[in-house]
Amino acid sequence: MSISRRTFGIGSTSLMLGTVAAPWIRRAGAEAAPIRIGVINSMSGGLSAYAQEGQPALEYMIKKINDAGGIKSKGGAKIELVLADDTSQPARTAAEARRLITEEKIQLLTGTILSAQMLALTPVLDELKVPTLSVWAGGAASEYMFTLGYPYDRGYAQTMHDFVVSLRDDSKFNIKTAVMGYSNYEAGQQVNKFLTEKLKASGIDIIGEAPLDIRAQDQTSAMIRIRSLKPDVVVGLVTPRDGILLHQARYNLNYHGSIFCGGTGGYTDLSLWKDLGPEIGKAVLTNNLFGMTGFSPGAKIDSMQKIIAELRDVAKLDRIGQGAIQYAQAGRVLQQVLETSASLQSDALLDALKKVNIPFGDPNLYVAKPKGLQFADDRLLKDGSAMFIQWMPDQSQQVVFPKEFAQTAPRART
Repeated sequence: MSISRRTFGIGSTSLMLGTVAAPWIRRAGAEAAPIRIGVINSMSGGLSAYAQEGQPALEYMIKKINDAGGIKSKGGAKIELVLADDTSQPARTAAEARRLITEEKIQLLTGTILSAQMLALTPVLDELKVPTLSVWAGGAASEYMFTLGYPYDRGYAQTMHDFVVSLRDDSKFNIKTAVMGYSNYEAGQQVNKFLTEKLKASGIDIIGEAPLDIRAQDQTSAMIRIRSLKPDVVVGLVTPRDGILLHQARYNLNYHGSIFCGGTGGYTDLSLWKDLGPEIGKAVLTNNLFGMTGFSPGAKIDSMQKIIAELRDVAKLDRIGQGAIQYAQAGRVLQQVLETSASLQSDALLDALKKVNIPFGDPNLYVAKPKGLQFADDRLLKDGSAMFIQWMPDQSQQVVFPKEFAQTAPRART
């Protein structure tokens, strides 16, 4: 099996396609033509943390599907992944997508595709009409794109709001004022808009903002502003890179006067301890900090626990965080789409995406969705909810919200 930057074939060699309407139909004894799926990931650049963890999990899941007989409704056709690196640059996302569609002749597209990449990709999808599954985008501007990411409003903003209110009302934390601390890019801005409205409606006084410049090499100025305002809680969507810089600044300023609540990677990614180091991690991650995530090793979800064990013990992955679980889930969604689609034509694949249904309790549901995994009319997840965790000194996580998945009650540490 060979892997290059541009292509990665699994369990199949390219054959001439059969009929246009049903390319998996084959002569007796012949192998079904592979189903080519393009994968655009940010394997380098500022957003690489998501894809570097997730892509190995996707490759493992696709190999597992192929080894189990491929796509059975398509004559056992194997899935072939065709990889591309957009280097965390939205313009390159669009260029690579066009290449994959027009030159590599892929039939579906997937990948990290965060919000900025999603917006750049939209005109290409609208023009070339290729169904696409984003692993992380919080929005879907093209009718050809569906996403497993948290919707800005009913996902990120609603979950963060519900948790802050629960801290105040259920756990009796003294929360009256908030500063909106968020990564200053498309997703962070959109989530901040909805979250601000929700918190105000619930009686939280918004006393300021501390937007994090995603190009900055240091977030000390944002932390100094937070310290000067002294809010009860700092809340917002923060990327892994901004989270590392924010936590470093908090450590350097020795500031623990506010509760920090945020999502997702910048507060919960398992790589934070490695990037921050154990001294800084223990000082800030375990101290008045709670993180939003769709995955935690301690969550009371049987199917999640099983995929964690499989990725660790069978796939032998080095990193198993929310990125790995999210990509593993993407693999199962793609499998269901291909199995249920009437053909491999764009309209049939699009229709199959609209009908995806992995109910809660299904062994192939790996993320924390009490209402199961389905897409709404806006092509975002119907159930956009997530969990909140707190970090422990031994670098483990405890789920503290919602109650149906919680291991323990949230507690402040000073």
